[in-house]
Amino acid sequence: MYPHFSLIWKRYLPKQMKTKGIVINTSPWIALSLCGKTSLLKAIYSRVLMPEQVKKEILRGGPDSVGVKELKTADWLQVQAIKNQDKIELLYELDKGEAEVIILAKDKGIQQVLIDEKIARQQASVLGLQVRGTLGLLLHAKKRNLIPELKPLIAAIRENGIWIKDDIVQGILREAGELDA
Repeated sequence: MYPHFSLIWKRYLPKQMKTKGIVINTSPWIALSLCGKTSLLKAIYSRVLMPEQVKKEILRGGPDSVGVKELKTADWLQVQAIKNQDKIELLYELDKGEAEVIILAKDKGIQQVLIDEKIARQQASVLGLQVRGTLGLLLHAKKRNLIPELKPLIAAIRENGIWIKDDIVQGILREAGELDA
């Protein structure tokens, strides 16, 4: 009856709606903390989960370490323990935090995980999860007009010691329309 309604729906409404949920790993939390954008998680997702092990990894650096203040003030973040610790051993190639991210997502029926490490991303993908990295999240936020530009955020992350391959940065900036000619 209204053939163009579905096009309008897909084009405009998803930008305003939150995605169902995501489970976050340590590296993305730290990177988002470095650029002051952990709140993007709350803006984009209706539910943000973090495994207990990831919280421990963040707190391990002490009360003044990167991400701790953001962790303590993020009342929207749900920290949860893994009930069946034996499952972690099945993902022996990963560190405990990464394994718990994948297990928590599978246990809670959450389709997306936020992981930056290559092997963990591959494992999550093989297990049927949608994988997003920190830069992918920032690009998504820009496309939804939640942030004006990526360059200063990526610079803040890199300047604080997080290594990101140049070709990945260039690809993200190109897709964001921020690559210098």
